[in-house]
Amino acid sequence: MKLLFIVLIIVTNICVAQSELEYNLDSVVVSTNRVPLNFSEFGRTIILLSQRDIELLPSTNVYDLLDQISGVDIKQRGPEGVQADVSIRGGNFEQTLILIDGVKLIDPQTGHHNMNLPVALSQIERVEILKGQGTKSYGANAFSGAINLITKKSGNDKIGFELSGGENNFYTLGLNSSLNIGNTFHNFSFSKSKSDGYRLNTGFENYLLSVDNSFKFSNIVLNTIYGFSDKDFGANSFYSIRFPNQAEKTKTHFASVTSDINFNSFIVKPKIRWRTNSDEFVLNKFNPSFYKNNHETTVYGGELEISTNLIGGTTSFGTDYDFDKIQSSNLGNHKRTKLSFFIEQNSNLTNNFKIGIGGFLYKYTNTNWNFWPGIDIAYNLIDKIKIFANYGKAFRIPSYTELYYSDPANLGNKNLLPEESSNYELGINYFSKSLLLHFSYFRKEGKNLIDYVYDNSDSIWKAQNFTKINTNGLEVSIDFLMGNFLGFLEKTKIDYTYLKSDKIDLGELSKYTLDFLNHDLTISIFHKLPFEVEQSWSLNYEDRIILDNHFTIDTKITKKINNILFFVNVSNVLNKSYQEIPGIPLPGRWIIGGIKFNIL
Repeated sequence: MKLLFIVLIIVTNICVAQSELEYNLDSVVVSTNRVPLNFSEFGRTIILLSQRDIELLPSTNVYDLLDQISGVDIKQRGPEGVQADVSIRGGNFEQTLILIDGVKLIDPQTGHHNMNLPVALSQIERVEILKGQGTKSYGANAFSGAINLITKKSGNDKIGFELSGGENNFYTLGLNSSLNIGNTFHNFSFSKSKSDGYRLNTGFENYLLSVDNSFKFSNIVLNTIYGFSDKDFGANSFYSIRFPNQAEKTKTHFASVTSDINFNSFIVKPKIRWRTNSDEFVLNKFNPSFYKNNHETTVYGGELEISTNLIGGTTSFGTDYDFDKIQSSNLGNHKRTKLSFFIEQNSNLTNNFKIGIGGFLYKYTNTNWNFWPGIDIAYNLIDKIKIFANYGKAFRIPSYTELYYSDPANLGNKNLLPEESSNYELGINYFSKSLLLHFSYFRKEGKNLIDYVYDNSDSIWKAQNFTKINTNGLEVSIDFLMGNFLGFLEKTKIDYTYLKSDKIDLGELSKYTLDFLNHDLTISIFHKLPFEVEQSWSLNYEDRIILDNHFTIDTKITKKINNILFFVNVSNVLNKSYQEIPGIPLPGRWIIGGIKFNIL
């Protein structure tokens, strides 16, 4: 009855508001591959979140935004992105590559820090999500997928402020600005968010700073980014339910310089990147000396990519160098270098038949060279209908935690091998101005997968390459601009993902291997209320292998008056009790309201 009541509220509050929106996918260029393509030409499963989606979806941060996507599993240990693990298509938190404007963000200590994102939601223009391996384009760690956050490179001059507050003594203070000077664009953002927490020792205080610059010359585009994230939070039961007074502080710096240089028939794309992350963890914040870890990682690297038109299409090739190191009170001091070469060719064999083929040649410290190929095929059967297929090999190198960590309950393994997988996908898409339909079947055959195996003799979890897993899945998506037909709904989107994994080596108890969503259903609804008020809903059903299933509803209401935007965001409307990580209950209903306004 409660669910029926909520649905009735949604329906009865909707008023007539004719939509002028339409899909025009031939004009949407996706940069997730080495060779940018129109969205409708891809032989892969790509999810796009536009600026409009970002504005309307019921979320106040990047983490909750991504959690609205079926097949993208965001497992949070606390609200507002205090710590979040992201996985795609049944992978784990180490197997998804995060990028900002195509620049890789990899934390060599642990994937738990990959989502320490030094970029504000207000600075993101769109999000591109590649489902399935991305190794032929990006190499290591794009094992199950990749998420590319595209920042704004243009906009009107403005100075904007955000003030919000809510339950659990939560508040956010934000400042953002954008400025055009000649052929340059500058974007700045600063925010502070704080809360006392929703249960014992879950309070947090977060700071975020980011500065983007874009310079356009006759044949050169130069972009720079600097971002800083500072998080201080209570970590109740984050790593062990026996210690409710855990606490953690992380600080992340990220900087990159990228350029597109047009040189005759060639496009040259150099990239330089740098990232540091410090992590201070105590098992008991009231007695820090009882058990304390300090870790600091540094990553820097460069990439050179060259593209030109060859063989009836576009050829892209180049090289990538990476260096990372860690200084740690627990893991010790270690460093490694990584060198790779890549090539990718996208060709139109006919007007309706497109093929992309490529590979990644890779080596890191004390290992041999290995080549990781991939191929994507797309064929337009008839107008608006496309079938596609792809195959690719993928790999992931071990993190420093998996290699060297040691405590009374967990033990790393310095002899770990890289994870490997073979990936297959077959799908069909239908595109029209008001309707997108997607169906795909995919299979991942993994070997040498890394997990922690329980050793009864020592009563300890040990990192091992022990698991082979075959994962099969289905994805169905319906995206409908309903205003063109019914007049009272702007947009409705239904996404469903089904996963089934067969762990071949079942002889031992493992920690993370089968921790994935068996069923993941998301329904998103966008509509208008009277007085030009806009509302969005996200209805999500999750059935996780190792936890009870749960159904949650989030909603967001916005009203704009001149340069002032009023909003109310309600997460977990039904006040459900649920967990995404065993032993860590997530917040019940949480209401946050605020305003955003510009003075220019």
